[in-house]
Formats: sequence, C-alpha cells, structure tokens
Amino acid sequence: MKTVMAASVVLLGAFSLPAPSSYAGAPAAIEKADKAFADAMVRADLVALSNTYADDYVFTDPTGRVTHKVELLDSFKRGAIKIVSQEISDVRVSVYGDVAVETGKLVSHAVRDGKDSSGTFRFTRVWVDRSGRWQTVAFQETRLVPNS
Repeated sequence: MKTVMAASVVLLGAFSLPAPSSYAGAPAAIEKADKAFADAMVRADLVALSNTYADDYVFTDPTGRVTHKVELLDSFKRGAIKIVSQEISDVRVSVYGDVAVETGKLVSHAVRDGKDSSGTFRFTRVWVDRSGRWQTVAFQETRLVPNS
C-alpha cells in the first residue's frame, strides 16, 4: 500500500502544472502578442509570422477549411492573403499552465485567394509558452451573421 501511495505521489508530481503565479502576467502578454501578430499580418511580415505561428499551427476558417503554417506563410508571400486591417475586441484569456486560450471578437478586412474574406467573427486562439515565447498553435473563427 505504501508503494502505491508513493507511486501516486510521484505520478501526480510529474503531471502537475506550474504554480498559477508563474503565469500571472500571461493574459497581458497574450493580448500584446496578439496585437503584434495582427500588425504582422497586415504588414505580411513573414519573419514575425513565422516566429508567432508554431510549427504545428492549424487554422480552421469559417468554411471549415484547414490550413497549416507552411501554407499560410506561402499564401502571405505570394499575396494570396492580404489583410488590410484587423480589430480585436472583447478579449478573454484563460491560462492553464503553459497553455492559454484566447477568445474574442475580430473585425477583419481581408482578401484570400482573390475573394473578399472580410467580416466580423468570434474566434478562439490557443497559445503555448515555448521557452518564454508565446506561439499560437491553433485558431478557429466563426462568422457572425448580422441580425435580419
């Protein structure tokens, strides 16, 4: 019985997250990173985008299309994605150790593959702290339909 208890304590310790206080400034850091990220998209700054998108990044757009980091960077490089402006509001950030989930409202003026993709969206973005730098690993947006 003592062996089982000791093993349980060791396992619990191995899977425990850092103390919440170690990420106390994360919500503000995420909001700052997101604003810089939005600016990088408007400027099509491939270096900044590459540093912000995690290598395993997944974007799910309102049509259900899934795009990954390499494809997105190539689209920005070719000019297939042109972000004119992005306004983010109603942001909420929840931190779970080294992972943060950001939700909010996005008003975007953009063109993708020659088609206007502008609109107002609700979004969820997942961030991961990798060696002291927040990177986005997933983003999903849902178009808001105006009341008729």
